[in-house]
Amino acid sequence: MKAKKLTALALAGIMALSLVGCGNSDSNGGTSSDNGSTSGSGSTSGSSSSSDGGSSSSSEKLVIWTLADDLKQFAERYTEQTGVECEVTVIAPADYSTKLTSALGAKSSEVDIIVGEPQMLGNFFEAGFFADLSALDADAKNQIVEYVYEAGKDDSGVLRALSYQVTPGAIIYRRDLATEIFGTDDPDEMSNKFKDFDTILQTAEEVKAAGYRIFSDSGNLRWYANAGSAWVVDGVLQVSDAKLGYMDAAVKLYQDELVAFAPEWSAAWYASMAGELPLDAGWSDLAELEGAEMTQVFAYSLPSWGALIVRDNANDNKGKFGVCSGPCSYFGGGTFIGVNTYSEHQETAADFVRFCTLNEDTAQWWLETSNGDVVSNKAVLDANQDYENESFGNQKTYEFYLKEANNIDYSVVTKYDDSIGNFWGSSIEAIQKGEMTKEEAIEDFYMQVETTFPEITVNR
Repeated sequence: MKAKKLTALALAGIMALSLVGCGNSDSNGGTSSDNGSTSGSGSTSGSSSSSDGGSSSSSEKLVIWTLADDLKQFAERYTEQTGVECEVTVIAPADYSTKLTSALGAKSSEVDIIVGEPQMLGNFFEAGFFADLSALDADAKNQIVEYVYEAGKDDSGVLRALSYQVTPGAIIYRRDLATEIFGTDDPDEMSNKFKDFDTILQTAEEVKAAGYRIFSDSGNLRWYANAGSAWVVDGVLQVSDAKLGYMDAAVKLYQDELVAFAPEWSAAWYASMAGELPLDAGWSDLAELEGAEMTQVFAYSLPSWGALIVRDNANDNKGKFGVCSGPCSYFGGGTFIGVNTYSEHQETAADFVRFCTLNEDTAQWWLETSNGDVVSNKAVLDANQDYENESFGNQKTYEFYLKEANNIDYSVVTKYDDSIGNFWGSSIEAIQKGEMTKEEAIEDFYMQVETTFPEITVNR
């Protein structure tokens, strides 16, 4: 067996965006199931001036802390339409939680708009950092994709954050290779090739027989870690048949060399989107691998933002990709916007949140400006369902992602998902490398959960 660089398989914590929430997927019949508490006292009232095209007091200035450059563009547009000055600071994800906790833990009012990714929100809400946005609740419930609306509420059901985007996931596959291997590139037919873990293994064997590899690495399966059920239900750990199926499939993909061993974010991963890559790990220069066995990657499992990465790295393969469903509908990441509880500009700050998330003109502008981001405003997604994406074989990708987003079951998301996902991923890695048997790895997983979360009941 070739030397392999183990991909951070299933590690929900490998990147800040790897939150997963699974739900039913109509197109493939997959199992249902893919990533919070009362908070502070500051209540905001949501002025609709900017949403209605009016203007706010230009004497105010909003200070915005964000993880994403996106909000620079939103802020510029908001200033143009309202006259309100905005100062935007983009903070690296690795530093964001610490910086925000330090400032707001001291009840600082220097920042007005704050953000968080879904896996951060629970702790931020519990700490009381995000103000009450109940004034926006009725509109948000009607206008925003359901899982985004649910993700922005605390444990008591109080709305505290909203996102301008949805990040539903998909299998992104090579249409040309699909036609060569299976005689069709139809998205529905491809969904059937990825409908559950057993079928994925069968598909992987067919793809390998044709000289290719189904995924860049076995870590692609981590997005489906919550297939079947939540990790914790009523305080009890759930290791469902679907989770065990996920473990078995990940091990087999790795040990039978059914993947390309090109970890996400590696040079090999990016290069694989444009064409051939060597079946070896840790390479950085193709010239060093003359004569190496080469392959091509058939598919990637990624949230909607991943489609932009594939598009931008496909080179001559641009236009040869399509999107289809996997074992379940899931999401990963997303920027959620809220108001600092201690802000002295509560009304204007809430208006900024409304402008970014509930204004249909803004949503249509961002859909076009971003050149591919999937907005959370249902009316705008509906209005763009017939848009044909040149980068994906003229497939109607907005129609697809709206359907996937509506299938996401946010009720299976728990505050334990990141940590438990990491433990499960470590156990899978141990089996893949031959360090533990399956039984030993599962027992080690149980011990990690019990040690870290004594409040969770573990039934062996």
